[in-house]
Amino acid sequence: MGEYHLRSHKYTDLTNYEIEKYLEHNDIILIPVGNCETHAGYPVDSEFVIAEGYAHMMAEKLNAIYLPDVVYFNPGGTQIGRGTIHVSMSASFQYTKELAHSLLNQGFKRQIWLPSHVPTTDFLIAMLTEFFDETKVPMLFFDPMAYFRNIGIVPPMSFDPNAPKPKTPSGKEVNPFDDVMLAGYKLAGRLDAVPAKGEVDFPEAEQPEGFFPEWFPEYRLLGQCCSFMAAPAPYYYAHPDEHIGPPIAWYTREELEEHAATGIEYMQDLMDRGRLDELMTALSHLQEYEAEIVKKHYDHLPKNKYSPVCPF
Repeated sequence: MGEYHLRSHKYTDLTNYEIEKYLEHNDIILIPVGNCETHAGYPVDSEFVIAEGYAHMMAEKLNAIYLPDVVYFNPGGTQIGRGTIHVSMSASFQYTKELAHSLLNQGFKRQIWLPSHVPTTDFLIAMLTEFFDETKVPMLFFDPMAYFRNIGIVPPMSFDPNAPKPKTPSGKEVNPFDDVMLAGYKLAGRLDAVPAKGEVDFPEAEQPEGFFPEWFPEYRLLGQCCSFMAAPAPYYYAHPDEHIGPPIAWYTREELEEHAATGIEYMQDLMDRGRLDELMTALSHLQEYEAEIVKKHYDHLPKNKYSPVCPF
C-alpha cells in the first residue's frame, strides 16, 4: 500500500515534509477514537489504547499513518467516576467531523475510523454518514474485533469466563480484552503507566461474579433492543466498581510484560490474516463507484452548504 518508506507510522512523530511525501504515494490515515473514564485498576485511557494499538499495527501492515491521542469524548455511564472526562455527544460528533474535513482537505481520502467504546460507536456512525452527505466521499467505520469476528478469524464475543480462549500462533491463551489493552500500552511505549501488583494502594475489594454485575435487574432485557453491545436506554452506573470490576492490579511487572507480548503476538496474527490490503482496495472502489453516482444525481442529493458545487 504505497512505496514511500516511513520513519514512523505515528502522525505526530513526522515532519510536514514527510507527511507531504507520504501523500504522494498513499492516502490512508487511521484514526482511533476513544474516551477517558474510570476503568478498574487500569489508567483512565485504557479503552482508547486498545483502538490505538490496533491502529498502530494496521498502519505498520499497510505502510500507512495513524493519528494518536484522539481521546476525550462521550464516556457513557461511567461519569460517576471523578476521573471520567465527559464531552457531550454533539460536541464529540462535531469535533470528529472537523477532523475528518481537515484530513480530507489535506489529502487523506481513505480515512479509517476505529472506535474504542460504545458511545464512540454511536456518534462516529452518525458523523461519517453526515460527512458523506457533505463531501460525497465515503469513509470507513472499522470496529476491529467485529470485523475479525465477521470474517471468521476470531470466535464470537463471549463474557462467559469458562468459554474457550483464543490462542496465539505459538499456542498461548489470549484474553482479547486485557492482553490487547496491555499490548496497546506496550506499543505506545507506556506499559509503565499500568500499575503492577502492589504499586498503588487500592482498597481491598472482591471481583464481582461475571463480567457485568447485576447492577440493575432488567438491564439484560433492555440490552436486547440493540443488535450490538450498546446502551439502548442511557444510564449511569451507581459506583465505579460496576464498570469492569473494582480497582485491583492483578499482575506483577514481569507478568504485565508477558501479557503485553501475548497481546502483540495475537494482534499481529490478526493483521496477517485480516485481508487488510483487500479492505483498503474495496474502500477505494467504493469511493470511485460513489463518485460516478454523484455525478449523475448531484442536483437532488444533500449538499455541503459551504461548497455547493459537485466535487467530481
